[in-house]
Amino acid sequence: MASARCLAPLVRRSVVATRSMQSSLRGGASPPLPPFARSPVPSQKLVENNDAVWDDGVAPELALDFDCQHVSKTEGILSWLGGLGLFVALFQVVKMSDPQSKNPAVNRKMNVVVDSPRTGPPPASE
Repeated sequence: MASARCLAPLVRRSVVATRSMQSSLRGGASPPLPPFARSPVPSQKLVENNDAVWDDGVAPELALDFDCQHVSKTEGILSWLGGLGLFVALFQVVKMSDPQSKNPAVNRKMNVVVDSPRTGPPPASE
């Protein structure tokens, strides 16, 4: 009788575990339905500029976003040129620091075992 009392919690736990396992195997609740309807499959020929439309089957939209209509062309060009100027300035700083002198590897000129072949016309013999 004492052994039955010790085993009772284990038996209860296993019964609960099998019941929860069975309910999860049945699938449980279905996921919520999406709040959108799918676009119908095209039944006509596509227009010529269809590649400019991003269509994921839900809501087609233009591939180019026009979200920044408050930014003028001048401000856009100045920002773009400023970004390019930043990369040019970074390149110039790296170039001025002479990275080749800091390279511990042997350069190609020092790594050649034989003399490089002669180019051009052969020397004139007298």
